[in-house]
Amino acid sequence: MKPSKCQDCRDRAAWLDMFTALALAVFKTALGVLSGSMALQAHSLHSFGDFLTKGINLASVKLSSRPANSAFPYGYGKVQFLSANFIGISLMIGAATMLWYNISHLGSGHVQVPEVWAVFGALISAGTAELMHRYLRCVAEHTNSPAIMAAAADNRGDAYSSLAVLAGIVLSILGWVAADHLAAILVSVLVLRIGAVIAWDSIHGLMDGSVPSHRIDGIRQLLAAHHPGVSVVDLRGRRMGETWEVDLQLSISSQVTVEECHALTRELESRIAREEPHACHIRIRFIPQSGDPARTVVMDAAAAVDEFAHLVEAPAPRPAGP
Repeated sequence: MKPSKCQDCRDRAAWLDMFTALALAVFKTALGVLSGSMALQAHSLHSFGDFLTKGINLASVKLSSRPANSAFPYGYGKVQFLSANFIGISLMIGAATMLWYNISHLGSGHVQVPEVWAVFGALISAGTAELMHRYLRCVAEHTNSPAIMAAAADNRGDAYSSLAVLAGIVLSILGWVAADHLAAILVSVLVLRIGAVIAWDSIHGLMDGSVPSHRIDGIRQLLAAHHPGVSVVDLRGRRMGETWEVDLQLSISSQVTVEECHALTRELESRIAREEPHACHIRIRFIPQSGDPARTVVMDAAAAVDEFAHLVEAPAPRPAGP
């Protein structure tokens, strides 16, 4: 399990992200209405949606901290994948709605040039979203939280889309009247793509997707460096939310005793946990090395048993005729 200070940092990040989204939503709504910027108003709707989804995100983060029990022996970590999936789908629905609204409104010919102070609203929104992205990404990398990582990606999308809003407002003020609505359309497409990426990553986690390949290679290199006499037969890992489950099948000499296997298991678990702190569920199995004399004896014995069973089951020969 992670230290409590990491969990506290993760919880603070989720709270801060939720209330920052609410503050930006209120700010952009008021400024968008006062300045007449359609792009800023569309972006404020996205921020209100962020506030609602991040409330669910916070609930999933808190729930994932509950200890394992008989109903969920591996804990509640995968609930964060559900939260991330909800965020992704909500972003896609909201983006599609904004896209349709701005395309239809642009086609009607009713456009409005925003006031100059809308520029400051877009700048503040972009700067705040980028700062939140960097903070949340740092927290997510230390805690391995898919929910916080999804929130970080969402804030990076907000920063990009705020820059698109800024460009639309400036161009509209300079004389390209439709630029504000075109910026809102571009914002919708960007948000739609981010939502699809978040939703797909969460589905990957729910379907027991593998941990990053370079992490698996790191464990393999660790075993080769510290235990050269042990060969890896199979090495797999799956995501369990903030933690990983690692499944190892190792080949060793049959001369190794049960006590030595037990000590080796404990040593490997400790070493892997130090190298990869998110690997909290480690299962290790041992099989005899191929060509091992003891293995050969066992195989010969098994073959003899099979041959004897075949002879017993074979029908008795019929007696010769008179």
